[in-house]
Amino acid sequence: MVDKKRSGNKRRDDNSYFAISRRRKKRLMLIIIPIVAAVIAIAVVSGLMYSAQQQSRNNNNFGPVGSAHEHAAFAIKINGKQIDFSQPKYQLQSRLIHVEGGDGTTLHRHATGVPFDEFLKSVNMNIKNGCFISDDGKQYCNNQENKLRFFLNGTETDSINSYVINPNDRILVIYGNETAGQINQELDALRRAEIKAT
Repeated sequence: MVDKKRSGNKRRDDNSYFAISRRRKKRLMLIIIPIVAAVIAIAVVSGLMYSAQQQSRNNNNFGPVGSAHEHAAFAIKINGKQIDFSQPKYQLQSRLIHVEGGDGTTLHRHATGVPFDEFLKSVNMNIKNGCFISDDGKQYCNNQENKLRFFLNGTETDSINSYVINPNDRILVIYGNETAGQINQELDALRRAEIKAT
């Protein structure tokens, strides 16, 4: 008889307001905890991906922004036409290395170890496999008629991509079939170009 009383009390306790409330809280927690865990997991994964992306943009032993402030003059000529880097679409596209202030011939490097190709990438250009790739995707590659050439301070060099500019450097990237005389004219014009150190 004692057992029947206990089981009757237990049933009443199971149907009490507090028991029902506890069961609801338990069910709610079974829903909320996985949702919160999923949100936390997504936030952690997103944070790691963002961090990895930032590191890939600023790796290769680049110093922090502000660890350098160097200026050089540069020009890129494709088939006799100089790219106008004074256009707004090319201005301040990277904090590491850029053109600024409406000037398209002075390159500003604001971090140590940042090579010339980082500037090109920031304006959606590239030099690879003997080709200059413009920001509209056109490729200008070495062939029998035209050649892609690089000049650093008046001297021709095999590559310019990994070069880290120094104060008052003069860089010419030229694609076409220019004669030695025409190239010397381009180099003279680049030597006379004002480097706006701001």
